[in-house]
Amino acid sequence: MNNNSIYTIIQDTREQNGYNFSSEQTCSGTIEKKLDTGDYSILGLEDQICIERKASVEELAINLGYKQEAFLKEIKRMETFKYKFLVLEFSLEDLIDFPERTKIPQDKKVLIKMTGKYILKCLMEFQIYNNLHVMFCGNRKSASEAVRSLLKRLNALYT
Repeated sequence: MNNNSIYTIIQDTREQNGYNFSSEQTCSGTIEKKLDTGDYSILGLEDQICIERKASVEELAINLGYKQEAFLKEIKRMETFKYKFLVLEFSLEDLIDFPERTKIPQDKKVLIKMTGKYILKCLMEFQIYNNLHVMFCGNRKSASEAVRSLLKRLNALYT
């Protein structure tokens, strides 16, 4: 196996405030390209590798709330990928405490019906029924490093 094959990371054109991986060692850097599913992949392996990123518990809650139909369609599309990940820029503790410890104003928190335990239930079901790997990375920096490391190792599988 040749671990030195140069690869290019794809960031979906709709990704907001995404990661910009610079060129180093075997990675030639990041390009923007529309991905039908997910936020990141490797050029030439877009049908095998899918990484979806969530920046906050609030974003994930919205995806499981009023944007649920579109999000569940995306999860369903991920089933065809050999390698699929949901990378979270927050901790399991942040999730369980939802909606506390969020930037949501206190007067709005009392209106939220969704709980962290419900969101956790959904994530566990995605792992069990959709074979989706869920990664709690704690923060943006760690999540970015996890995505870089994942893509590097997945590229090595194919080269």
